[in-house]
Amino acid sequence: MGHEALRDARLGTSVSQPSSSAPVAPPPGLTAPDPAPLGLIAFSLANIIQSFFNAGVNPALFPAAFPLEFLVGGLVQMIAGIFEFRQGSRLGATAFTVLGAFWLCFVIYAKYIVVTLPVEQAHTGTGLFLLPWAVVLLVLTLAAARTTAVLLAAFVSTTVTVSVLTAGEFVQSNALIRVGGGFGFLTAALGLYGAFAGLVNGTWGRHLIPTYPDPGKRLERLARDKPRPTSVTSSAAEHPEPSS
Repeated sequence: MGHEALRDARLGTSVSQPSSSAPVAPPPGLTAPDPAPLGLIAFSLANIIQSFFNAGVNPALFPAAFPLEFLVGGLVQMIAGIFEFRQGSRLGATAFTVLGAFWLCFVIYAKYIVVTLPVEQAHTGTGLFLLPWAVVLLVLTLAAARTTAVLLAAFVSTTVTVSVLTAGEFVQSNALIRVGGGFGFLTAALGLYGAFAGLVNGTWGRHLIPTYPDPGKRLERLARDKPRPTSVTSSAAEHPEPSS
C-alpha cells in the first residue's frame, strides 16, 4: 500500500471508490435507447385490431379489442411519448402522447359512453368524438414533413383514416367506415415498417432499412431568413436574439 493510499485510509476516503453523487458514465458505445420503435409498434397494434372491426368484423367481439387498445395503444404509447420528451423530440413526444391519450379516451368512450347515447344519435356522437382528433392529426402531419418519408406517410394515412371514419359516422355510411378500416391497415403497416427500420438500423448501427429522411427539405426556403425557434411557448425574454 502506497503513501497516498495510507493517507486516504486515515482520512476515511478511498481513491478506488467514486463519490455516490458523481455521475456514472455509461459503458463505451452505449447510447440512450430510442423510444420511437416502441411507440410505433404500440401505435400499429392498436390500429390493426381496431381496423378489423371498422372493416366489418362482428361488432359483438368488439370488447376483445379493449385490453390491447387501452394498455398498448394507450399506456405504452404514452410511455414512449414521455421518453421522447427526454430525448428532446418535439414531434415524437407530442404525437405519441396525444395518440396514446386518443386510445385511452376511445376505449372509455366505446365501453361506457356510446352505450348511454340515444340510438339514433350515437353515430353523430361518435363523429363528434373523432372530429377533433382528425384536426390534431392534420397538424401533426404538417409538422412531420421534415422528419422521414416513412413517418410522414404514416401520419398522412392516419389522418385519412380518422377523417374517413369521422365522415362515415356523421353520414351513417358503413361503406365509408369500411374504407376507413382499409386505410387503418395501411396505417398499421407503415407504422410497423417504421418500427422495423428503427430497430434494425439502431441495433446494426448503420442505415440498412431506408426511411427516406427529410421529405420536406424543399420547403426550407420558406424559412430561410427566420431564426431557429427554441419552443412555441418560449418568450423573447427567455431566448433573446443575439445582438449584432
